[in-house]
Amino acid sequence: MTGAERIEAIVLAAGQSTRMGAMNKLLLDVDGAPMVRKVVEAVRGGGVDGVTVVTGFERECVETALAGLDARFVFNENYSEGMGSSLAAGALSIDGRDVLGVLICLADLPRLNAKVIDQVVARFRDLDGQRIVAPAFEGRMGHPVVFPVRYLSFLASISGDRGAKQLMEDGDMLGVEVNDDSVIRDIDSPSDL
Repeated sequence: MTGAERIEAIVLAAGQSTRMGAMNKLLLDVDGAPMVRKVVEAVRGGGVDGVTVVTGFERECVETALAGLDARFVFNENYSEGMGSSLAAGALSIDGRDVLGVLICLADLPRLNAKVIDQVVARFRDLDGQRIVAPAFEGRMGHPVVFPVRYLSFLASISGDRGAKQLMEDGDMLGVEVNDDSVIRDIDSPSDL
């Protein structure tokens, strides 16, 4: 690829799964594979050029669950501070020189599929990477979200447990309606399974 055409993905897989009790939800079996693996496979197949997985809690187990996939790992030593610190760790690891956008994906969306990601990435590219783009199901915004590369430094400055929600609310965001509720179905507690 020439110029700023690349879409880099960051999969946030560092959390402690505190609402799940004693288990790490990302390692739970979903149709024969760990949840985190299903998500990274979907992202890999969804029109992105590179995937970075931010690990933290049970780092070795998460990396083992992703063995053999084309992804690189960034360890967030401050993972206990919350999602913002993981988002920052991932953003800091991206070299933005030839990047058009950064796709941020949560690792607890077990039914997410490559087709939906491809729709979001295609719409982002149609807009020349100038707007934040997210999938929406029945008007409800979901994940993953693609940010123009100009927001990379902002993403790298996030701390604590706040994510990029404020940026999404204040920024120039476009929802792409998809016929797939997987974009809003994250797993937080045993009842979500």
